[in-house]
Amino acid sequence: MRIADYFDAAAAKHPDNLMIADIQLGVRLTYAEAQRQVHAIAHALTKHFEGKKSAHIAIYAPNDYRVMLLHLAINRADMAWLSVHTRNSMDTNIEVLNYFDCEFVFFHSAYDDAVPDMKKGLPLAKTYICMDRKSNHGPAMADWIVDCYQPYDAGPEDPHTAMLLQPTGGTTGPSKGGVHTHRSYEMVMISLFETLSITPDSKHLVISPLTHAAGFMAHGFIPIGAANVILPAFDAEQILETMEREKITHLYLPPTALYALLAHPKTKSTDFSALKFFGIAAAPCAPEKFKEAVQVFGPVMHDLYGQTEILFPVLVKYPKDYLRDDGSFDEEIVAATGRAVPFAWMEIMDDDGNVLPPGEKGEIVVRSTMVMQGYYKRLKETEEVSKFGWHHTSDIGVKDKHGFITIVDRKKDMIISGGFNIYPVEVETVILEHPAVLECAVIGVPSEKWGEEIKAVIALKDGAKANEEEFIKLCKDKLGSVKAPKTVEFWPELPHSAVGKLLKKDIRAKFWEGQWRAV
Repeated sequence: MRIADYFDAAAAKHPDNLMIADIQLGVRLTYAEAQRQVHAIAHALTKHFEGKKSAHIAIYAPNDYRVMLLHLAINRADMAWLSVHTRNSMDTNIEVLNYFDCEFVFFHSAYDDAVPDMKKGLPLAKTYICMDRKSNHGPAMADWIVDCYQPYDAGPEDPHTAMLLQPTGGTTGPSKGGVHTHRSYEMVMISLFETLSITPDSKHLVISPLTHAAGFMAHGFIPIGAANVILPAFDAEQILETMEREKITHLYLPPTALYALLAHPKTKSTDFSALKFFGIAAAPCAPEKFKEAVQVFGPVMHDLYGQTEILFPVLVKYPKDYLRDDGSFDEEIVAATGRAVPFAWMEIMDDDGNVLPPGEKGEIVVRSTMVMQGYYKRLKETEEVSKFGWHHTSDIGVKDKHGFITIVDRKKDMIISGGFNIYPVEVETVILEHPAVLECAVIGVPSEKWGEEIKAVIALKDGAKANEEEFIKLCKDKLGSVKAPKTVEFWPELPHSAVGKLLKKDIRAKFWEGQWRAV
C-alpha cells in the first residue's frame, strides 16, 4: 500500500489521536483534522495536473507541520515528492531539481527570496504555491485548496511506481538520486515499526530536517496512529523542555546533536522517564559518547544504519545487545553498528563479489525490498551499485560470528559531517579556482562535535601567498557553510604515487592516526 493508505486507515481507526504538534507554531492536529487537509491538497494537485499521475513535486521548506501533510497529499495523488535540502546553495538545489525534472514547487515564505532564482532555473516548474501565506510568487496553499475539501480515493496503487526521489547526499554532490517506490517505502515503514516498538500512544520528537531521515522516521509512526512533535531546528534547551513537557517516547539524532545535548547543563536534571527509544544514525557514534548517553538517558539508546539508496534501518543495535545482565557494557558491541534487521540480508564482500567470512574487512552489501529501484536516469551507476546481485554501500566493515557489523572505513571519499554528506571534489573545484593554488585535497578529519569535519590541505604555487580565512570564506560564498572547510593547512607539496596520482588516503591517514576508527 501507499503511505497515504496507511494514513487513511489510521485516521479511520484513531480519528481523535494527535497526529502532529508543531511546537513553534502552536498547531496541533488530530488524524481526522490532518486527513481533511491532506485530501484537499491531493484533490488540488489532481485538478492542476488534469488527472495525470507521477508528477514530480518539490517541497522547499524548513521543519513545518505542513511538510508532513504535503508528503501524504502528494503520495495520495500518486505523485512523487522531491526532497530539497535548504542548507544547500541555491545553485546546488536548482541543479538537483532540474535533474529530477521538477514540475511543481511548494515553498515556505522563509525562502520567498529564493523563488525568483528557482523560476529562472527550473524550466519545467510553472507553478509555485506558498505553504504558509500569500506570496508575490504564488498563492497561499490555504487559498489554493479552498474548493477542494472532499474525501479522495485514488484506488489501488502500482507498487512499482516512484513515490520519492531522494538526492544521494544530505547536502548533495553530483546530481544523482535514489528512486523509491511504494513497495520499497512500505518495507521501510515495516522495518521502522518493527525496530522502534511503536504504539498508539507513542510520541516522536522531530528535530532533524523532515526532508531527510527525520521525515522518513516520522512516517513510521503513522500506521499505528501515533504522534509526531515537530521542532524547527536543534536547540538543546528547547529539546529538553519539549521532551519533558510532551512526554516524548522516541527521537532520532545524528551523533553531533547527541554530543551537544549531553553537554547541556540541564540535561542531567531533565525527566526522561517517558523515553523508550533514542536512535543515533547518519554517522558513527564514538563509543565513549554512546556509553555516556546510556548513563544519562537510560537503556534506550539504539544505533541505526541506512543510506539514501536503502533508507533505514537495515542495521540496528539494541540495548539488549550491548548491555550485559549485570549492567556492564560489552565493549565490542558498543563499537559495532548493529545486526541486520529481519527485512534485510547483509554481508561483507570483496571486490570480486565473494562474500567474506567473519573477521575479514570488506564492503558492506545489502539485499532487501528496502533497496531503491535505482538511480534516476542513471542506468550505468545503478548497474555499478548493484553488482553481483547486491546493493553496494561503499562502506567498509567487519562482521563478527554473531552477525554484528562494525563500520571501519569508507570506500569512497565522501565526508559525513554532522550527519550531512559532502563530496570533496565539489569543494576542491572551488579551491582550485583560486589563483594561488597549485593543488589541494579535501578530506574529513576527526571532530568531537561533528564526527568528521572538512579540512583542506593545500599546496600553493611557488611564491604565492594566501591564508586560511580567505579559502573558508571562498567556499562559504560558493557552496554554503556546510561544505566550507573548518580548517586549512598549507603543505609545501602533496604526496603522489609513482604514476603521479594524488595519495589522498595518505593525507587522510595523518589525521586519523590513533583514532578508534577511520570514519
